[in-house]
Amino acid sequence: MDKIITDRVHQNFKTEDIELVIDELSSITLNHVMAASEYNLKNTRLSILKLAKGDVNEVIELTKSAKIDFRDVIMWAMQEE
Repeated sequence: MDKIITDRVHQNFKTEDIELVIDELSSITLNHVMAASEYNLKNTRLSILKLAKGDVNEVIELTKSAKIDFRDVIMWAMQEE
């Protein structure tokens, strides 16, 4: 997992939730993003973290959504800007 992502997880989640959050984010793979793109994968994971705002349940729900269509999660994160 990318260091930027793990750093954000550690900054935004309680110690007891970190492993679960990383497991959830890790469950999104290159098979879930267009063109098996590392860029799309990283962008999806960062978008989930942005939208979840430290809420583990949101990470779980957003991960489910990203597995259906990762572009939705990225779009929602962009709309928050």
